[in-house]
Amino acid sequence: MNLFKKAAWALMATTVMFTACSDDDDNSEFKLGDKEGNLLVTFGSSFPEPQLTFQKIDETAKKEFKNEEIRWGYTSDLILNKLRQGNGEGSLNGTVIDNDTPQEALEVMVKEGYSTFYVQSLHVIPGEEFEELNEAIEAFEHKYEGVKVKVGTPLLTSDADIKAVAKVLADKFATQVAEGPVLFMGHGTPHQADGQYTKLQAELTALNPNFFVGTVEGIGFGKEENEGKGPLAIGSLVAKVNAITPKPTKVTITPLMSIAGDHANNDMNGITGKTDPIEQSWRERLEAEGYEVTDIMKGLGDYEEINAIWMNHLKAIK
Repeated sequence: MNLFKKAAWALMATTVMFTACSDDDDNSEFKLGDKEGNLLVTFGSSFPEPQLTFQKIDETAKKEFKNEEIRWGYTSDLILNKLRQGNGEGSLNGTVIDNDTPQEALEVMVKEGYSTFYVQSLHVIPGEEFEELNEAIEAFEHKYEGVKVKVGTPLLTSDADIKAVAKVLADKFATQVAEGPVLFMGHGTPHQADGQYTKLQAELTALNPNFFVGTVEGIGFGKEENEGKGPLAIGSLVAKVNAITPKPTKVTITPLMSIAGDHANNDMNGITGKTDPIEQSWRERLEAEGYEVTDIMKGLGDYEEINAIWMNHLKAIK
């Protein structure tokens, strides 16, 4: 069980009562305040560029919800621990960044007088991370009787979301797809929500057949011939691109993730030097086929139109 789940169960095990002990005085009573606040929740990243993406999302939220409190929570224990130890990538290496988990952020806020919380997931699909977030929130509600917490859904939740995201991506990559196929790299998950990527593929195909969605993990991951079993692995994507007539010379790769972090820099655009195709990045696999590869190292959170969809999800729960 990972630390996120452990923290959630620890909260759930706490005595359910309106009064709670403070950290400083075991005998003091705690009373809920009446303030309202927003919590934006992301997986997180130890890379420097995604920090700018988070800043863009933060600025968007503060413009959209003026005079409202905006806080952040990060769901990846691995990322949190790396940053807390100063083991970030690139320019972040050596800098200690102590971000909060969602439950830590909520604990801080409730002690500052907040009792109504609007939590917006910045995850792409409603998969395992989103379910764990809801478990932690449920435990928080048990611990502090009387608090009210509403949760906004991830980016690709409804069919309307998927259609809207497909339209944004088609517009953003209109120039690139006119020159050759555009491959979007999603994360992927063994969760049933992996199917959201397949739905997005269908919407993108309807707009232009040279848009392709693949993942680095998830249902069908590692299977070179995995159609019908989930989003495409890179081997199947390469086969799709090779089948285009006339054969293209240029291919664009870009992350279908909230930020351009570890997977984008390594699995998608990395230079591994490996000869085994299974161990190569998307760039290497495509270059080995003779394609000129262009990378767009932007996360979904770098696009205002995508951030607007997340913000609309937050508006919907208020």
